[in-house]
Amino acid sequence: MVRSAFFSAGLVFVLNGCGLLFVDEVTLTERVGRQKSAVIAWVTDSDDQGRPVLDPPDWMPLTLIGVGGVTMLYAVALPKS
Repeated sequence: MVRSAFFSAGLVFVLNGCGLLFVDEVTLTERVGRQKSAVIAWVTDSDDQGRPVLDPPDWMPLTLIGVGGVTMLYAVALPKS
């Protein structure tokens, strides 16, 4: 059970990192912009029309892929129980 949870969490990190390799910025919908979330406000900037825009730094995709890969390797190395 724990092995599959770690493996799936690592896979999510790897897939998100691979997705961020191919985009320069992500513009979120206005519905997300209307929500008063501290996390969204912290990670995004606003464009001219008031929509939240996520502009990930250049190091983020490779970091997510690395962290996900290490997590998946950890899941494989866990003892079977």
